[in-house]
Amino acid sequence: MNYNKKLFFINLFLLISLISFDTIAKVTSFYYFYPNADIIMHLIGGLSLTGLAISVLKYVKMYNKINVFIIILFLSIFWEYVEFRIGRNILINKSFWIDTTIDLLMNSIGGIIAYICFYKIPLKRKNQIKNQTD
Repeated sequence: MNYNKKLFFINLFLLISLISFDTIAKVTSFYYFYPNADIIMHLIGGLSLTGLAISVLKYVKMYNKINVFIIILFLSIFWEYVEFRIGRNILINKSFWIDTTIDLLMNSIGGIIAYICFYKIPLKRKNQIKNQTD
């Protein structure tokens, strides 16, 4: 199994696990008792979505930084919309905007971590191996 397929399946598993945990957390009011757990969920979500985006875009040969950025931005905003419309059912107030901003920031940080771990580091290793064999 090549690296791109491994990357896809690892991140798909991570995303499915994250969605499952998020659903359980909402049903059991976990976020009510541990409101900061949402921050970690968005970090992991950004990481797994970026890993999936990188592997899918590489597979369809459309990988570049701009495409990854657009996909992650769209999915992050879409997820916040879903949380607002379905999951949270809260009134719009100051804390909503702060929470949304932190969530989008954590998605971005997760995406940056994934980009470094799943693209930059493997590319650097590949170039080092290529330079050693030349």
